[in-house]
Amino acid sequence: MRMGEKKPYLPVFVGSTFADLQLYRRAVQDALTQLETIVRGMEHFGSKPGRPMDECLRIVESCKVYIGIFGMRYGSIPDDSDRSMTHLEYDEAQRLELPSLIYIIDEENQPILPKHVETGAGAEKLRTLKEQMKKRHVTSFFTTPEDIRARILHDMPELLKEIGAEVSGDLALSEATSDPEILRQFELLPKMFAGRQVAIEFINDGDFRSAYAEECRALGLEVGASVFAVVTLGTGSRLRIFGERDMALALCTLPKNARVYTMAITAFGAYNRVDWTDDGPMITPEVETGLIVKEIVRIEPKDERLA
Repeated sequence: MRMGEKKPYLPVFVGSTFADLQLYRRAVQDALTQLETIVRGMEHFGSKPGRPMDECLRIVESCKVYIGIFGMRYGSIPDDSDRSMTHLEYDEAQRLELPSLIYIIDEENQPILPKHVETGAGAEKLRTLKEQMKKRHVTSFFTTPEDIRARILHDMPELLKEIGAEVSGDLALSEATSDPEILRQFELLPKMFAGRQVAIEFINDGDFRSAYAEECRALGLEVGASVFAVVTLGTGSRLRIFGERDMALALCTLPKNARVYTMAITAFGAYNRVDWTDDGPMITPEVETGLIVKEIVRIEPKDERLA
């Protein structure tokens, strides 16, 4: 998008329970703002006449995309309903056939405060809803707020392309910021400079291998369908680059020692490593960083470059 052009109006509804997922909602909203979409959700309802449920569903209807974040709470149930507000938002989005991204908390790898774990009838309804969503959607499992932010930055551009929406390429800090400078900033402060689009080049040494499950979860990649390699960039930096599905296949079939030019996204994520000791599980916070390749621009065989 050129400077001065009017940005497309693309409202996205973010549905979730609130008290337990405030930090996660903020991370999702930060990612969506970076992608230049319009964020809608309970924080923006304001004081309006009528029933909260009616206003909520009206907002869902005004949106083009639905993002559902589901933790361990089913949420409050309106007096005249047997379903929670979060469940009703989801149902309305599906009735309207809104393109949907569904994220469910990873119960095995993300510690959850007991006060944020619902019990009784609400817990059973939440369990049933999650099972229904898993059958209906390709769901992702998230851990930290940084993790879900990385997943949104990875998933949302693909969804927008699928529905024919314009995807902003202006992910850099400013038009004056060069790709080498973005990479330098990313190496120093990966969390702050994640989600930036950069052009990179590297020599392919043919050392791509399957990405570990923890790396995939941290960076929002599909487990079992992603590869990585440590490469030396044209800037001299050594960074991990990743590819997923079709891009993973393309990276694995690159000519050995070829110079490869690509477009990639800086990525940061966190996860909890679990080590089993005589005293039980020991949880250690870990972070993952790297570049997720989105497009191979061109390939120069080594002999042509040296000629």
